[in-house]
Order: sequence, then C-alpha cells, then structure tokens
Amino acid sequence: MIIIDKARWQIDGGVPEDSVVSHFQAVFSWLCKHDMLSDEGREEFDDGIDCSASLNEDLVTSEALVFLENCYDDFLKTIEGMGMYGSDSVIDVLDNIYSTYIDVRNNP
Repeated sequence: MIIIDKARWQIDGGVPEDSVVSHFQAVFSWLCKHDMLSDEGREEFDDGIDCSASLNEDLVTSEALVFLENCYDDFLKTIEGMGMYGSDSVIDVLDNIYSTYIDVRNNP
C-alpha cells in the first residue's frame, strides 16, 4: 500500500496533535471538494479525522494518488516554511499547487 502521510508520523515527529488533526482535516476536505476521495476515503472523512488518520492509496482516487505522489512533499515544505501547518489556509496552497500541476501536466 502506498502511504502518502500518516498523522502518527507527524505527531511522533513532534508536531502537536491538534495541529496534525487540523492539517489532515483540511487536506481531506480539499480532496473531498475536488472529488478525489474514494468511497472509503469519503467514509473516513465523514466519520471524522483524528490522530489515527492515514492518507493512502485506498482513500483517494487514482488521479489524486498521482497528484499527491508528485506534489505532497513540496506542499508540506511550503506550508511548513510559511508557518501554516495545521491552518485552514493550507487549502489555498493546495489550490495553487494543484493549478500549477494541472498546467504543467497539460502543457508539457
């Protein structure tokens, strides 16, 4: 199974649990808004994101998986560098990264 990120990894790395949960809630919300969650992912999101959250291939569409594999690390570096980890504003960053990703993909 391809795992993009796990809440536990961030918590074990010293990020406060409430920031990690907020981060995963924002990411899952963005994925849901863009129809990038699988049925299982939508169910996970609807049940509520907590400190056991995992962003993995079973929870996202194939399109989302390719996007996340290509861009998630840069997304994390960007929001961490801006001090935005755990903020709802990460949705704007994801929108910008996704727009750039689509532009590059469609105009090689």
